[in-house]
Amino acid sequence: MLLLQQYIRVFPKAFNLETISTIIKVASNLKFEKAAVGPGELNEQVRKVNIYHLNPKNKSLTEVHWYNFLAKKFFDYMNYYLIENKLQYFYKMDKVSQVDILKYEKTFHYKYHVDDGQFTKRALSCILFLNNDYEGGELSFKNTFNDEETNIRPQPGSLVVWPSNFLFPHTVKPVRKGTRYSVVAWAY
Repeated sequence: MLLLQQYIRVFPKAFNLETISTIIKVASNLKFEKAAVGPGELNEQVRKVNIYHLNPKNKSLTEVHWYNFLAKKFFDYMNYYLIENKLQYFYKMDKVSQVDILKYEKTFHYKYHVDDGQFTKRALSCILFLNNDYEGGELSFKNTFNDEETNIRPQPGSLVVWPSNFLFPHTVKPVRKGTRYSVVAWAY
């Protein structure tokens, strides 16, 4: 997994704690819904998480602000990731395609999956950790060659970026205690 691990990049302090705290306050007032596995397909055996899709065209200026703020920061980090890995000539990102806030409560999880697929064309994925005052809920990547797992330790404000393709299956293990908040986004 050593070679593949090089393409899973953690930016430890991508967002300051004051910003993270504000995002959590905003998230606590949102109306989350159950997240689908595919278009309109709910399957809590595979994915059990609550989701809120930030919408850049919402009537709420607060929501538009957070979408634009997060999308810009994620886009900048993803571009830096491409340059750092000498991939800027292979991937031409146009924009961040989606920004979602996720809320994992006790027993919530997402089994191994990849982010690029038939219904979702994605080049890069990222997760922003908002808190770590919960148990379980680890982000883990699996090496498809030997099933070795790499766990990412969540730290508030840290951002993880990786390619969305089939070489990077990942999971969020079940939360055992507390509530795990994160923001996810993809670029193509």
